[in-house]
Amino acid sequence: MLAALACGIASACLLPVGGVIGARSLLNSSGGKRVDDSGALLIPATPAALLATVNDINQVTSLTAFVLDPSGVGGTIISLPVGARAESIGQQSPHRIADTFAQAGVEAMLLETEGALDVTFSVVGAVGRNDLTGVLNILPSIPVNFETPVVNTAMVMPDPTTTTTIKSRNSRSTETTLPPQPTAVDTELFPAGEQTLTGDQATLVLYTQKAGEPELNRLVHIKAMWNGVAAAVGTGLAPEVAQFDPALVGTELPKDIGAFIRRVLGGPIQVWQLSAQPLVGADNPLGIDVYALDRFEVLMIMASVAPSSLSIANDTLAVQVDNPFNDANITRAIVERLSFLNVTVALIRNLPAPPEQKTQIKTSDITKSELQKIGIESIIGSVEFGKLQQSVQGIGAQIILGQDFVDFLASAPALPSTTVATDG
Repeated sequence: MLAALACGIASACLLPVGGVIGARSLLNSSGGKRVDDSGALLIPATPAALLATVNDINQVTSLTAFVLDPSGVGGTIISLPVGARAESIGQQSPHRIADTFAQAGVEAMLLETEGALDVTFSVVGAVGRNDLTGVLNILPSIPVNFETPVVNTAMVMPDPTTTTTIKSRNSRSTETTLPPQPTAVDTELFPAGEQTLTGDQATLVLYTQKAGEPELNRLVHIKAMWNGVAAAVGTGLAPEVAQFDPALVGTELPKDIGAFIRRVLGGPIQVWQLSAQPLVGADNPLGIDVYALDRFEVLMIMASVAPSSLSIANDTLAVQVDNPFNDANITRAIVERLSFLNVTVALIRNLPAPPEQKTQIKTSDITKSELQKIGIESIIGSVEFGKLQQSVQGIGAQIILGQDFVDFLASAPALPSTTVATDG
């Protein structure tokens, strides 16, 4: 599973650079030093916004989450497939989040996206191409590298316009004239390889669709486009260029999707793309272009960059994970193993210091007893318990990964097939 993660998802490749910078600032920023009435540190604000691009026939062509950095400018861009499987009720067949928009509107789509990512979005926008172009046109030239050509399919009327006349086999006189029929025409908008785009051209990538092409193929173009946006932004656009008031940074949250994106463009950006596994066979009885997200990868990313926007169930123990290995495979593994124990990772930080040998868990005596009761060492390897010196609001324990955890993983211990009970 760890090898598949390394080869199969874009975020594993992007975590080592962007993850360290973004996560290290959490709890060490000015926002993270604020405390509640009990003296616990407050997780700094990392609000999230959802952008849905909608074409002329009311189809969602891309879904992108924007997370604002605790500093109030810059942050993270996370793209996810519009064909991600929405939560099904009862015996309902799997359906796509994009289809929910067409059938029930933006609010229903928002709820299903929040359910898929376990986050709460502060802002949502379903926008046409012209509106998004107005935002991205503030960027300088955008460098991209497309692995394959970007092709769009358009339905085109014949020129000159022609009609077709047919006769009924049972009648010599009855004739029917059919109206002109459009035909599907593919057009290569951008070739494969390195090139630069304008804001208008970059926007076009998000709306481009080739008929019959699996969305998995389109995602590589979207990833390349957002990577180009991050490169164009660099250390951040000046407030007058990004068109936001610097006096509002840290004091007021952007209230619409355009303002939110412009605030993100005001600082350095990291780009992640969620992995998507096509559903096949019995998991996809209708044979549609629908995908399953890796829920442990999703939590790993959101706990790293959007911890204040996470939705944490009340019946789970929330913990903080400090990871000195800077390796997405190791991070995902600890998220999966703790989730098996009904322990939720609510905050992830990548540490610059080299790892210790022992994995340490710092917590209260009560929580220590709970973790020992559910057999945490059988799931993550040997640990060393200690007292939690500085509590974080909503966090019950701090886990600092050591070499022992990596060695434990190397022995490939399989998780049991049933979830460990946490009561009784």
